[in-house]
Amino acid sequence: MRDVSQKLRRLLFIVPYVAKRQEGVPVEQLAELLGVDRDELLHDLELLSQVGPPDGDPGEYLLVSVDEGRVFVELAHRLTRPLRLTAAEGCSLLLGIRALRESGIAPFDDAMQSAERKLLVALGRDASEAESLATSTIVAEPDPATARHLRELVVAARTNKRVEIGYASASRHQAEQRPIDPYGIVHHAGEWYVVAFCHKRGDVRTFRIDRIAELRSTGEAFERPETFDLEAYRRERLYVPSADAVTVRVRLDAVAVNRIGASWPVGEVTMHDDGAAELLVDCEGMEWVTGWVLQLGRHAEILEPREAREAMRVRIARIRAELA
Repeated sequence: MRDVSQKLRRLLFIVPYVAKRQEGVPVEQLAELLGVDRDELLHDLELLSQVGPPDGDPGEYLLVSVDEGRVFVELAHRLTRPLRLTAAEGCSLLLGIRALRESGIAPFDDAMQSAERKLLVALGRDASEAESLATSTIVAEPDPATARHLRELVVAARTNKRVEIGYASASRHQAEQRPIDPYGIVHHAGEWYVVAFCHKRGDVRTFRIDRIAELRSTGEAFERPETFDLEAYRRERLYVPSADAVTVRVRLDAVAVNRIGASWPVGEVTMHDDGAAELLVDCEGMEWVTGWVLQLGRHAEILEPREAREAMRVRIARIRAELA
């Protein structure tokens, strides 16, 4: 493995080093510089001559040659041709940059402004058209409070700083104080969320940022688990309901809550003082939710809507008939 790594280092060095010297580089000089003998260097050069796209023509490969004891490298056209963006592609990039820079979310305003200037220069004659497209496109911005919380949470997640939030869930208007360790920010289905370890629940939870009434730093640091993958969490745990989805309200007593532990379905959970809880979950069809409630027996009940309660009644009747 070490030999392969060293060979790769040599190949990555040879191409730019020799390519910028039109007069070439003497074989012996290059071999000495790389710390290899002449035969090994010639083997590396032969390997380099085969670099190119699988379906490309010969003109798209590196041209590596040895002539009169000197090594020459000519880069393929793909490697020397400047990046070319269409006006529409430039507009897309401009909108992305401006959505970050102007929203007040990312604490990298100067870097974003610099990137925008460089992009316009790279677009050349298409810059004005891309600018016109971007200017005539409206990018929705969060309200000032959400934008402020976003900025603070981005910094807290990047620096591993614990914060305390006042959070109001969909089913509870009064904000609850929760210390959280923010692992990252995601934009999902038109809303901004912070994915964080909630010390009140003892588990990783997702909080809508527009429901955070207040936020303050605790001054404490936390360690983010090395195994936590924000993108995997977003992909596996955040659910986008379709237009046909129905919101079902389920009541669980304290026994059911203990059985579930940390394995809650994706949805809004409201805990009660007696240890019971209510869950709001979006469902496409009633098969899953009725089966899930049945697993908890008499410790769980579907409260609404009526069609979900009817689906549960029909399923229980079917089970009884099968058992009879």
